[in-house]
Amino acid sequence: MLTTLAAASCLSITALIGPVEGNRPDDQVQAPEVVAPPSLPEHLEQVNLDSGVRAGVPGGDAMQLVFSEQVGAKDAPYIRLVFGELDLPGELGTSQSAYLAITSLQDGAVQYLDAEAASQWQGKSAYFNGSTVLVELFVSPKTEPGRVSVTGVIAGEWDSGQRSICGTVDDRELSQDPRVAYVAPIGCTAWLFNDRNNCMLTAGHCGPASSQVIWFNTTLSTPQGNPVAPPPEDQYAIDPVSTQSNNGGIGNDWSTFGVFNNSNTGLTPLESQGSSFQLAESAPSVSGQSIRVTGHGVTSAPVDPTWNLAQKTHAGPYVSHSGTTIRYEADTTGGNSGGPVIDETTGMAIGIHTNAGCNSGGNQGTAIQNSFLQNAIDNPQGVCLPPSLTFDYPFGRPDVVSPDGGDTVRVVIGAEAGAGVQPDTARLHIDDGSGEQVVVMTEVEPSTYEGVFPPIGCGVAEYFITAEDTEGETYLDPPAAPEEPFTALAADAIEYAANLDFESDTGWTVQNGPGLIAGAWERGVPVPNSPAAPGSDFDLSGQCWLTGNFFADSDVDGGPTELISSIIDISTMTEPRISYARWFTRSTLDSDALIVSVSDDGGTTWEVLETIDEEIGEWLVHENPIPAGFEINDIFRIKFTINDTPNNSRLEAAIDQFQIFEAICDVSCNVADLAEPYNALDFADVIAFLVAFGAGDPAADLALPFGEFDFNDVVAFLTAFGAGCP
Repeated sequence: MLTTLAAASCLSITALIGPVEGNRPDDQVQAPEVVAPPSLPEHLEQVNLDSGVRAGVPGGDAMQLVFSEQVGAKDAPYIRLVFGELDLPGELGTSQSAYLAITSLQDGAVQYLDAEAASQWQGKSAYFNGSTVLVELFVSPKTEPGRVSVTGVIAGEWDSGQRSICGTVDDRELSQDPRVAYVAPIGCTAWLFNDRNNCMLTAGHCGPASSQVIWFNTTLSTPQGNPVAPPPEDQYAIDPVSTQSNNGGIGNDWSTFGVFNNSNTGLTPLESQGSSFQLAESAPSVSGQSIRVTGHGVTSAPVDPTWNLAQKTHAGPYVSHSGTTIRYEADTTGGNSGGPVIDETTGMAIGIHTNAGCNSGGNQGTAIQNSFLQNAIDNPQGVCLPPSLTFDYPFGRPDVVSPDGGDTVRVVIGAEAGAGVQPDTARLHIDDGSGEQVVVMTEVEPSTYEGVFPPIGCGVAEYFITAEDTEGETYLDPPAAPEEPFTALAADAIEYAANLDFESDTGWTVQNGPGLIAGAWERGVPVPNSPAAPGSDFDLSGQCWLTGNFFADSDVDGGPTELISSIIDISTMTEPRISYARWFTRSTLDSDALIVSVSDDGGTTWEVLETIDEEIGEWLVHENPIPAGFEINDIFRIKFTINDTPNNSRLEAAIDQFQIFEAICDVSCNVADLAEPYNALDFADVIAFLVAFGAGDPAADLALPFGEFDFNDVVAFLTAFGAGCP
């Protein structure tokens, strides 16, 4: 049995694997064939349909039909509208709104659009079967006037049905897998998978672009081979913000994306379709098992033209797995690109179908364990972000707490759409280096929780907060905790060797390498509207150190450029720590990085403190101890180095709020030394004791029985106060 040629990238195959002969059955193809996805045959026709500004007649609550007109393209098998002016005030389903109803005159399918849905559909409608639709504008008498204009009709063309397959026998069968969809108009396949928000996967060379539409529940095509659009209830607009993709050739061709809820039903595809694919952890390393590929491939004679681009499926043997490329002998054609590669033993998806190769070892796809694909799945965007809990701190987060405990953190835990907070699950996690302590937080107001810091060791403590939603999913704040938690300094006082906001010249210098073309470090107010640099300094004092601040589009080219501090005296410190706010962005996945180095000999030799190579694109505060074995003296220096060599990316960095500090604890000379200045007993300590005693503060609980505030505590305070400081 001969397999068929798979659809694949629009990228030139010559650039990937050398030239090929083509995909005609009589060609002797020795390399994997790449066939452009079969876009729907269509063209744009200009029209001029305009309702003008239409308002409802005052009085009553009912929605009013204020405009009704037919529009279409002669003899087209299907059409799609392109809107010009579109003013739909209010929200669909309320008594103060405006909306469109677009109805196919062929099959009666209707799409409803309010302002939000129209925006999601990127200024176009769903696809409608037939050549004509009825456009109706409804406006509430209680809202502002509405308007609709249609400037174009995307008209389908009757297809000749001529397609090529790899071999003489096409063994695919018609299927109706509800998880698999058609990508129109490019002509690819996409499918639902079981991330938390049940988004979709396809091939990177399929896009998907925001102008494309996802069709579920497709039927047979026309006798001429043209696909039949499902009703608007089964069509979904793509969220461009959600799309992450890579068209990197065989084994690295993937895209993950999400769609907006259906504008008619308000449902997600999962809610409508009822199931999604479970992803395997990795593609099997052994071959021989049965592999199935389902998708919307093209057909050619003698296959019935009505099967063209309709959903079909076929199973064949699993051939091999090499790196992130999988091979199999399941029949595919152009249009199958992006479809799921399914291990029939487990029912799990093990990859994304992308390339033909039935004449040279099997058709090919991207293995599910591709690290870039997995990173995209683990870091969803746009509508693919799952409903979640939100954390808000009305009084801010503590950055300095008492080592004796007692400081509080208050958080309001909210729920985004579709989520809810599970009662009594809020927890404060603290680790001072001696092990994690978990504090049960108290709900002091509805959705508002308070946690009390316990006694902890002097120095930096890490903390984060967790809570569960009503589905039992645990959320952390910050989300990257415990690896990247919040930090607080447990100290009675803080000593600074440097505390700089860079509003004035502090003796820092810039040294540029001979290869630097542009983008040297400079101190200044960030130029606005830069696509990669910060829009302002971190602490909002005005200035910071940053690269490429000449104009909005400037960045580091060549390099290196080095920002070097002045000499800093840290000789009086025991355990100094370095803190700074940093910004780093780059536009390509290469080795460019921001390298932070320190010197204990005035800059003669340097030791790398950290390397920043994640494209964060936001201000982050980072804190480090002085490296182990480093000499703590009066000639300390720090250096920030960035280099764009080769010059192939948009690269920016910035530094602000630089500090070298040390926590000071146990500054009190005895239990009566409760207020500044410490190591001196005066009237301020008396006032502090009286305040603590009246509030039931443990600082005033100085005598047995502990936990009670009585005359014994007063006597203990007066005794310690009378003893004085040494």
